[in-house]
Order: sequence, then C-alpha cells, then structure tokens
Amino acid sequence: MDDRINIRFEYDPEHDKPQVIIRASEKNELVENIIKSIEQYALGNIMSKIVVQDRDKEILIDINDIIRIYTESRKLKVCTMAGVYEVRGALRDLEDRLDKRFFARISRAEIVNIKRISGFDLSITGTIHVSFEDGSETWVARRFVKDLQKRLSFMRRGGEYHE
Repeated sequence: MDDRINIRFEYDPEHDKPQVIIRASEKNELVENIIKSIEQYALGNIMSKIVVQDRDKEILIDINDIIRIYTESRKLKVCTMAGVYEVRGALRDLEDRLDKRFFARISRAEIVNIKRISGFDLSITGTIHVSFEDGSETWVARRFVKDLQKRLSFMRRGGEYHE
C-alpha cells in the first residue's frame, strides 16, 4: 500500500480563507490523521519555539533543534546540540503541542525528535537502543517499540507519520 498523498493547490479569488477538501475512497486512519494535523496547525497548537531556562535567564529555542525531551529528578529537560536546558511544565502537555510527525514518545519519561536520530541497535530482542546526532544514547521502552517502528517505516517509504 502506498501511503503517499497527492496535494494540489487551486487558485480561487472568491475564497479569502483557505478551504481544505480531502478526497478518498474511505475515511480511514490516514484521512483521520491528516484532518487532525490540519486542525492542530490551524488552531496554532503545534509549537515552533519553546521557552527554556538557561542558567538565570529564559531563552527561546527552535523546536527543530531539540534532540530529546526527558524527565530527570522530577525536572523536565530539553536536550539540543547547544546544551541541556530545563523547561517548565509537564511532559504530557509538551507532547500534545509537538508535531507528531517528528516527535515520538519512547518511554514514560522521554520524547525524541526522530529527525535527530543517527542510528539504532536492534540486537537486544524486543527493545531498541537509540543513538543521536550529539552522541547521546537512550533506550526505547518495550511498550513503545511498535509505535516507533511504525513511524520509521512511514519515513523510510518517503511519507510522514500521522498519529
């Protein structure tokens, strides 16, 4: 099955707001996920930047710079190539605002940016060891392995994953 989609723009001076129409033979999981993604984008619920603590000041970092987000000693940490920062809030709340095409939960306490993964070690049955661009490493919890494999399969085929 080919999960890629065709996208076409039609100019219409009568419409002052964009209108999105999805044509498909059935309302399946892919269609539902496209609808959710468009709704999230339209509502402004997908973040492009995040405020983090850098010593005694707050700074903005681009979401695309994030390698992984994890909890450590009851604190929420954001790891980038430039360093590790603390962020206020809960992991679950942050997860809801991240672009699900590129960010995946891999354990109860960690979310990773799939675009920043440099490699995998699948030698231990049932789990995945993940390496990142910055040299850091982590493990995918067993209950999250299947979802990560599904996301990676979509990306390998040239598509993008939609939850």
